[in-house]
Amino acid sequence: MAAILLGPNIQGTALGDLLTLEASTLAIILPIYAFFAAALPVWLLLAPRDYLSTFMKIGVFAALIIGVFVVNPEIQFPAFTEFINGGGPIVAGPVWPFISITIACGAISGFHAFVGSGTTPKMLNRWSDIKSVGFGAMLVECVVAIMALIAAVSLQPGDYFAINSTPEVFQTLGMETVHLDELSEEIGINLEGRTGGAVTLAVGMTYIFTEIPFFDKLASFFFQFVIMFEAVFILTAIDSGTRVARYLIQDFFGEFYKPLKRVDWLPGNIFASALACFIWGYLLYSGDIGSIWALFGVSNQLMASIGLIIGATVVLKIADKRWYMWTCLVPLAYLYVTVNVAGYWMVKNVYLNPASAGFSILNGILSITMLILGLIILVAALKKWRELWKIPQAELLKRSA
Repeated sequence: MAAILLGPNIQGTALGDLLTLEASTLAIILPIYAFFAAALPVWLLLAPRDYLSTFMKIGVFAALIIGVFVVNPEIQFPAFTEFINGGGPIVAGPVWPFISITIACGAISGFHAFVGSGTTPKMLNRWSDIKSVGFGAMLVECVVAIMALIAAVSLQPGDYFAINSTPEVFQTLGMETVHLDELSEEIGINLEGRTGGAVTLAVGMTYIFTEIPFFDKLASFFFQFVIMFEAVFILTAIDSGTRVARYLIQDFFGEFYKPLKRVDWLPGNIFASALACFIWGYLLYSGDIGSIWALFGVSNQLMASIGLIIGATVVLKIADKRWYMWTCLVPLAYLYVTVNVAGYWMVKNVYLNPASAGFSILNGILSITMLILGLIILVAALKKWRELWKIPQAELLKRSA
């Protein structure tokens, strides 16, 4: 809060220049933070930081929802844009499958399924809290997605695309900005070419709230507050995801060196945390968030597919009615096909295409590896399901009991 209030007053000063960090500097600082969050005990850094940020998240949720109902913003976007068949400035691929890759955490997320299962149990008081925490978290994530959508469509189309595309690309769209200069002046920064959802949500919500008479004086502060609110989300993903990566590294390499499997062995914790941070830190430092985000989208939805595979297996083992499996199999069928088509398209047209701005042999190799591993898991699951189906249901229920 102090940083938000003091920020405009020190902008342009020596102190302000000192605190203005380059992207390359942040790409080093973030892995260092993640290392300590992953290596230190959960109660020392990860849990209290997430706990304190929860109040901020809930407060912003409440304010945004109440504000939207009070202001009742007008939808500026048409029902269909010229990019309905794909080829837009933001996602340069076809609408399907990328609509299901772009809308990730607000619909289904492998990251939430597996990372939540890796850290959330350490923060629960009782078993009965799991349903409200797990399912409730996805409902809240859906609310965030709806707020982001409202913020986006409340902006003038020209303003939205000017923010979410580079100036060179925006010039080819033949659009004109409407309120962008005015919003840039109120907020205090140049909003043109600020690609990514964070700025769009902050600008959209600021634009909505300026309809309140006294709020126009607080526009710059509110914008920065929403940006910080979203940064809290990113930090949560970084520290929790890195910690789970540490567990996986220790479990995998522990097959070759047994002490690594002990999560209370300090040298093993340090090694696994440092390796996890170096791997994703290298991707961040050597590329940009645009190239990594597409890779994350495909991997996240592939993880969701694996989560549904595990869910179907568990249902088959313990449910009293086997047809409950369809609650996992139906979304799995759609999601698995979608994520593989998206992964293949990205590898062919972006990562291994020398003419593409996102050309990256490393990202291509990682994508191919993930898709192959996903196929292996699916084939192994089909084999396991066949074995379990042959066992009488009463016997499976007896075993699970």
